[in-house]
This record gives sequence, C-alpha cells and structure tokens, in this order.
Amino acid sequence: MTKWVKHNIWNILIWGSTVFFTVLYITLLFNQNVWTDEIYTLKLIENNFPELLEEASLSQHPPLYYLIAKVARLIFGEKLLVQKTVVLVPMSLTLVLGATKVRRLFSDSVSFLFIMILGCIPCSMEFAVQVRMYSMALLAVTACGLYAYECYMAEKKGVWFGFVISAVAAAYLHYFAFGSIIIICGLLFLFLAFFHREKLKIWLLSIVVMVISYLPWFRVFVQQVLGVSKGYWIPEITVDTIWGYFEWAFGINKWDWPCYAFTILSVFAGIVVFLGVMHRRKDDVAALLCMLVPTLTVGTGVVISILNQPVYCDRYVFPSIGLFCLFMAISLSRFIQKKQFFVIVPVFIFLLFMGAVQYLETWRQEYKSTLTDQTVAFWNENVGENDIIVYNLATYRFCYTYYFPEEKLFYVRDVDLSQDFDTIWFIDTLNEWDFVPDQIVPYDLQIEYQGHFGIEHNEFDLYKVTKGPKAQS
Repeated sequence: MTKWVKHNIWNILIWGSTVFFTVLYITLLFNQNVWTDEIYTLKLIENNFPELLEEASLSQHPPLYYLIAKVARLIFGEKLLVQKTVVLVPMSLTLVLGATKVRRLFSDSVSFLFIMILGCIPCSMEFAVQVRMYSMALLAVTACGLYAYECYMAEKKGVWFGFVISAVAAAYLHYFAFGSIIIICGLLFLFLAFFHREKLKIWLLSIVVMVISYLPWFRVFVQQVLGVSKGYWIPEITVDTIWGYFEWAFGINKWDWPCYAFTILSVFAGIVVFLGVMHRRKDDVAALLCMLVPTLTVGTGVVISILNQPVYCDRYVFPSIGLFCLFMAISLSRFIQKKQFFVIVPVFIFLLFMGAVQYLETWRQEYKSTLTDQTVAFWNENVGENDIIVYNLATYRFCYTYYFPEEKLFYVRDVDLSQDFDTIWFIDTLNEWDFVPDQIVPYDLQIEYQGHFGIEHNEFDLYKVTKGPKAQS
C-alpha cells in the first residue's frame, strides 16, 4: 500500500483536490438564496427563445449563458437547484482542466497548485454557485489561454479548433471575457510573428472564423457598448476603487491582513517569474503571459472608465482569474521541484486557511445571511390566494417579484386599501415608509407582528394586516 501511494501520490493529490473542491461546491447548492442579478437570470429564462434573445439584447451581457440556462430549465425543470448546478459544472470542469491539460502542458506540481489556488482564492467560492455567466466564462477563457499556449508549442492542427471554440464561447458569455480573448489572441500573434511565422496563416484563419462566428451578435454588441449611459450603476474609478479590486479578489470579510498577504505573495510570485524570464525559461514566459491577461483586462477597463465613463467593476476580471492562478502555480511550483519546503509549506497552509475561511463565509452567505429559506417557508404556509403583499422599500420590487406574484405586490404609498382582500402582509424594512394612522384608520385595519424575516440582503419585520369588525360588516 505504501509503494502504491508513493507511486500514485500526484494522482491522489490532483484528482483528490478536484473532487474535494467539487464536493464543497455541491454543499453550497441547497438553498433558496439569490441576489438581484441572479433573479434577473431566473426571470429572463422564463421567456421563450426569441423573447430571451430580445431581452438579452437590451441587457449588458451576451446571450450564450442565458441560452444554456434556458435549455437546462426545459430539460430538468424550474427548480433553483438546476440553475445552481448549471454554473457549478463549468467551475468543476475548470478544475478538471487543471488536472488534465495543465498537467500535460506543464507538470504535476503546477497542476496541483493550480487546483489549490483556484479552489482557495477568496473570490472563487462564491462564483462556483452564483446563477450568472462567470463560471462558464472562467472555463472558456482558461481553456482559450491553454489552447493558445498549445497552438504556439505544438504542431497539431486540432488544438486550433479548441482555441477558436473556447474564444468564441468566451466572447458570447461576457464582454470582459471577450476583452481577455482579444488580449490572448494579440499575445499569440506577437509570439508567432517573432518565433513561428509559419503559423501566422492558421492564426489569421482562426481569427477570421472567430469574427464570422460573432457577426450574428456584433450589431447588438455595438448597440450595447454605445448605449451605456452616464447613469450606469458602476462607481467612478478612484484609488480606493482600484484597491477594492484587490480586496474583492484576495480579501476576507473578517480581516484585512489576508488581502495584504495574498497581494505580497502575488508580487513574490511575479519576481520569481521575472527572474525566470531573464533566464529564458519557457514555463516562466508562459506564466508572465498568463499574468498579463487579467492585468491588461483590468487595465483596459480602468482606462476606458477614466477616459469615457465607468464600465468596469471588480468581478469582471473573474473570467481571467484562472490564468492568474496558473501564473501563481507555475511560479510556486519551482519550490516544490527544488524541495524547498520552507517556502511551499507556509504557502500551502496559508492557501488552506484562506479556502477554509472563505468556504465558511460563503456557506453563511448562502444559508444564513438572508433568512430567505425561513421567509419562503412562512409564505408557503400562511399566504392565501386572496391576500396581497405591501412593501415599503421601493428598490426591492424587482426582487420581490421573483418570490411573489407581481399582481399581488403593492408599494405602501400606492396601495388601494379599499380593494377586496383577505389579508395584507406588510413587509416593513427599517427606516422606510410605514403604514401611518391616517392611511389605515378609515379602513379599520388590525396589525399583528409576525416576526423577523429577509430576502436577498434585505431584512424586514413582517406584519399581518386584517380587517377589523367595522370593515368586515
């Protein structure tokens, strides 16, 4: 048994960590917690395909993810668990990509570290189960980067198909993933122009195929880019905003120091890679190029935001975060290969700590932070067919329409209390407009406190409002 373990140690570590993180992701699926953007997804895929494409054309994202989510809904049903699983699968496949293609192109140690860093980097756990396009875009951009490297290194024509397919998929999933793909294509062109000019023809052919593949959506893309208004929700770019990108990627809510530690570790990895590039080590050149993709993606978004108007926010780098993890893995793997455990053991412990804390935070966020499960259970047990729902936080109407029939929802200042109803359920968010006496006294309404509940990140007190004796008579 000892000999077998020694002989298969890398298989155990690589595939064991892949399965381990996938199981962790699965444990985050079984809840009713969704936030505003996820609700947008769930409501969008209720439409038929033509309506879905029309609605997607009016949003700020391309349609591929919505189409896949719609197909999953048609095949497997309307449960939220289905859509959470749809986004978990590509996240897990990205880990599998690390266990297969990364391992084949680089080494066992790079493969293992890639999986560990991707699984433990704080920003990744949340997006493994978020009902949006980010995990799919992560898979597509990571695959495209690996295929681009293989296109440069290998003579096999088949890898160009993978390069094209993953690039087109990324462009149809997210516009900043599209930006990352343009950067990957540009970097590949530069290296082919300097070192493998005989491959430029097939590179050009691949670009032509990509362009043709994107033509059906190109007009919409242009309209969406030009249609971004000055009232767009993304905040202005400042020094604090830019540091917020690091906090989003590396930070943990409880403490500030992990963000600084991970940033320092990234700088250290960059120095190691730079020294390797100076010695012309090809793996370090690949690591540097991997680092350039998210760096240039963020940099381009920031420059456009400063020169025109804000269009970039922290999570838009997530599709290229897999290549950042590959950069880190290539850099740190050298310390495993040289058996310099005084470096790699503390790094490994730090990664596990980061992953454990972030998993607990994500679990709390999915299961405990919003009181959604309790609210939905109460609603299913108590709300009758002839009841109406009154709320006082106007901005949350869109969220409420996911959980409650829209025709039963009324804003507190607009509700007509003379209409026919059995019970009013009043969602009372703190510091918002309340039912005031001169509004309810003429209708002889009785108000009874029901408890503290919540939906998304909005907690509220719930009141049962019924008609008094005068009103009933």
